[in-house]
Amino acid sequence: MNVTLRQLQAFVAVAELGRFNLAAGQLNLTQSSVSILIRELEAALKHRLFDRHTRMVGLTSAGREFLPQARKILEDLEIAVASVQDLAFLRRGRVTVASAIVLAATLLPPVIAQFVRRYPDISVEIRDMPEEEIRPALKRNEVDLGVGTVSGNDPEIETTLMMRDRLMLICPAAHPLAEQTQVRWSELADEIVIGLAKENPLRDIVDRTFISMGAEIRTKYEVRFSTTAIAMVAEGLGVAVLPENSRQLATNVDVAAVELIEPAISREISLLQRRQRMLSPAAAQMRDFLIETANPLAMNGRTRRRSTRV
Repeated sequence: MNVTLRQLQAFVAVAELGRFNLAAGQLNLTQSSVSILIRELEAALKHRLFDRHTRMVGLTSAGREFLPQARKILEDLEIAVASVQDLAFLRRGRVTVASAIVLAATLLPPVIAQFVRRYPDISVEIRDMPEEEIRPALKRNEVDLGVGTVSGNDPEIETTLMMRDRLMLICPAAHPLAEQTQVRWSELADEIVIGLAKENPLRDIVDRTFISMGAEIRTKYEVRFSTTAIAMVAEGLGVAVLPENSRQLATNVDVAAVELIEPAISREISLLQRRQRMLSPAAAQMRDFLIETANPLAMNGRTRRRSTRV
């Protein structure tokens, strides 16, 4: 059966208006075109739908039975099209963003606040998780976008640089290094370091930096979250190397953040998405908004002091 949308539109118009010429005017077609569409529809259905009179037409019993169904098909299609258009014009939609825990607590909230003010009909879900879980979540299509540190190439994941933030030394406020404005990486050789889990991309950056200097570090403790590392630093269990924005999570503990130099290392914070997956209009808009907004917010929130107590 080959019933077309145009045939259904012609049938409903003729049934409601009672004349082919009126239906043709409504559909912006010629009268002969409407007649052809009706004949084709009747041939496909193998039933006459109209009784033709000199000036008017009337529905046959088959036509009367078919009319409400044809109307429903057209109405359902109109609703479906309008629904998709709402998505396209951002009148509704949903986007899910996976984020490293520190970034979810520091970078994303002001960005999301701006986004929902501009697009109030879009629902946003943030899933904060360890860095190493972001890519698997993208590959399982559990989230639309990811925000985190990139480590190594992955052919399934497309990355776009959003911003950079420096790595800082986090140490107890009473530690001798806390009095300095800058600390060399080599000065950490005798320190007990609280490291993030080996699967974490940030841990890889820290380890590679020490290896490049030919230095060995004592990683006595390993934790999954920066907040845990900061709490352990506050208890005097060691020092940690964490991103600059981690300081925002340490407002209630007595630790200091000091700039690390020689070398000065910045990590790249990137937006991640699955390469072969087409984003919904809402997710695509969030992607562009994150790239546009995140870096200025990060720069505005950066302190000018090189060593701060937090």
